[in-house]
Amino acid sequence: MNPHFAALQAAYQLHFYLCLKTRYLHPLLRSVAAQSIVLSTLEEVCCREDYHLLESELTQDHLRVLVSLQPTQTVSNVVRMLKGNTDHEFRCSLADELQRHQTTALWAKGYFARSAGKVDLDVVRDYVARQVSHHGYKGSWTRPLQYCNPEFRSPAFPMPHCFCLLNYHIVLVTQERRSVFDEVIAPRLFEYVRTVGMKHRFAIDRIGLLPDHMHLVIEARPDVSIEEYVRAIMESTRYWMNKNYYGVLKETKAWDLWKPSYYAGTVGEYTTAQVKAFLKMYG
Repeated sequence: MNPHFAALQAAYQLHFYLCLKTRYLHPLLRSVAAQSIVLSTLEEVCCREDYHLLESELTQDHLRVLVSLQPTQTVSNVVRMLKGNTDHEFRCSLADELQRHQTTALWAKGYFARSAGKVDLDVVRDYVARQVSHHGYKGSWTRPLQYCNPEFRSPAFPMPHCFCLLNYHIVLVTQERRSVFDEVIAPRLFEYVRTVGMKHRFAIDRIGLLPDHMHLVIEARPDVSIEEYVRAIMESTRYWMNKNYYGVLKETKAWDLWKPSYYAGTVGEYTTAQVKAFLKMYG
């Protein structure tokens, strides 16, 4: 079956801090030649694969980078490309250095990845929680329009050989901004979106629902793109609304439920500016 939302437009800001360490923490990157090979390969890969390299820092046993990605790109694939290409160039040019340290590879297994953004995670959580009052809705009836997942734990997805904390703020808008949702639909919709997350491997942290748009804060895996997650949410909730609230869609003429567009921004414990400052300080 073809997806209903086959082509999506996105406004996005997706920043990720990545940290790689050398095999057994050997000082393989101590020499000027080694650093030159790694940094030049890093820049070449980012240019070729359309990753935007915001900042980088290299020590004798670590490579730390801050990159900006597109919604269709995944963190795991970016790491694989960076590690694979730099390792290949290093082995071709400095095989004797690997032999001297009795290793056959430049990098250790695994990596660390952390999302960052214009503001930190707590600010975004508070922003989502205040959306109802921000848009002028008041009274006890508005309480069901907000959801904080009591079962959310971070990291939500422990994985072998890597440690990732990838948080996103997503905004979806209804078709032609029609007022579709209310306090009756909201609790059932929140529970359904949580099950969609379990099926598609993302964890719901917060949701804020307004009549014509929805805010979500999620934690995700590194091997799935944010666009895949957004499409899963849009497709699944459209199906669910057609099944359970067909009359609402008919009355509002919001048959598609969502506009074929979205906003996605990364957030984290630290902002992009703080990560940049950290890398410059130790670079």
